[in-house]
Amino acid sequence: MDHITERSILKMIEECKNELNIDKEIEILYKINSMLPTSEQLKIPSLITNDYVSHALYTIEEKLLVAQW
Repeated sequence: MDHITERSILKMIEECKNELNIDKEIEILYKINSMLPTSEQLKIPSLITNDYVSHALYTIEEKLLVAQW
């Protein structure tokens, strides 16, 4: 994954964290997930809660900042 994509994903994560509408949060999460390498994409459940979105964003952000795909 290139540096520009990583920055775009991090920006989208912040956008998602600041979004108040859960439907919009889920939409952003799906977009973020689609930008990840296939092997790193999350298996998003059919029932998504605010807690799941927060956990998923944390997981993605941590991998980007620590693991450096």
